[in-house]
Amino acid sequence: MKQLKIAYFNQLGRKELDQAKAKFEQKNSDVEVKLIGTGYDDAFEKLADGEADLVIADERDEKKDFEKENLAQIGVMAVLPKGSYQNGIQMVDKSDLSDMTCFIVAKPEEEVAELHLLKDLYQVNSPFIASNSVEEAALLVASGSGYFLINEIAANLIKNDSLQKLFLTDNGKPMRQTIVAFYAKADPAAKQFSDILQKEY
Repeated sequence: MKQLKIAYFNQLGRKELDQAKAKFEQKNSDVEVKLIGTGYDDAFEKLADGEADLVIADERDEKKDFEKENLAQIGVMAVLPKGSYQNGIQMVDKSDLSDMTCFIVAKPEEEVAELHLLKDLYQVNSPFIASNSVEEAALLVASGSGYFLINEIAANLIKNDSLQKLFLTDNGKPMRQTIVAFYAKADPAAKQFSDILQKEY
């Protein structure tokens, strides 16, 4: 049985991938889709080493050497302690958060990549502290000690009444994360999977 190996950045959430996998395997009974959740840099190492046929991740500046296809644009959200802003407010500007600690949600080996995203690409000016997982960051934020950033799809998976989730803006303009399928080489099965996935977002 043929395998289609898909490495995905594990902070994107998995629901859309699971739905696309089920639809793809219905259409292609001879192909098994293997989903590999991993850190950002690690996903691209797997693609370069041939351990993955396709990478699903957010677009950053340094991945120019792969073919790619944009799948979706989704909002970036700040997860704050509940009550930080009054009810009815749905957005917060990143400049308003510069006095608060921003937790980098990353395992130690992924911290550099995530700090680059927050500091250089998103240009967040908060002090940074690393946190190993979304669950850990959520507990720290619930206790009132800062905030973290996550895309709106993954934010919907966080069920915690002591948190408040607001869309992040940059000078009033909503900040977006582009979800992209990256290929090392054009593969019809990988292309078909990304087309199915695109419809799930």
